[in-house]
Amino acid sequence: MKKYLLSTVALVAGLAFSGAAMAEATTHSIADDIYVRADGGYSFGMGDAKNAGVFDVGVGMRINQYLKADVIAEYRPWGQIDFKGYGKSDMYSLDGMVNLYASYPVWDAFSIYGTGGIGYAYNNTDNITGFKGKGKSNFAWNVGAGVEYAVTPCMVVDLGYRFSDLGEAEIKDLATGGKSTEDVRYSDIKLGMQYYF
Repeated sequence: MKKYLLSTVALVAGLAFSGAAMAEATTHSIADDIYVRADGGYSFGMGDAKNAGVFDVGVGMRINQYLKADVIAEYRPWGQIDFKGYGKSDMYSLDGMVNLYASYPVWDAFSIYGTGGIGYAYNNTDNITGFKGKGKSNFAWNVGAGVEYAVTPCMVVDLGYRFSDLGEAEIKDLATGGKSTEDVRYSDIKLGMQYYF
């Protein structure tokens, strides 16, 4: 009798554990791979673009262990751009990017990644003597790399570098109506956080 009782307990326990494992496997859904992100940092101006702040928010999805993608909206306040021979204009930039990340786990909760993205940028300049500031829409793109640390299974800290090309900024000559443009490019250093649902 004791042998049958122990066998029954072992069978029930085995079924319970296997059932729990199957339940855990089947409860993973696409929603578990969706994340939101927020980043802040500093944009080092390149060429005639001067330094600016950079902030972004976005939403993304983990495709598999090595790939993920997100959509972000970025804002760069406090910028300036030098129009050669005409002077400096205050400038802010808004952009939206679709980014793809390829990551590789290197140690415990640390991963390194490479990234690239394309999107749209709007650069808005201010008036300078003899010229009217304008807003200009552009194709935009970025490439970069970084490191991630998983603080918890749901929370990831991200430190990254991006080269961002936001197209051109523009001003208009009040006397002739002619336009002058300069390239808007930045080296961005950003620290951010991702939260997985």
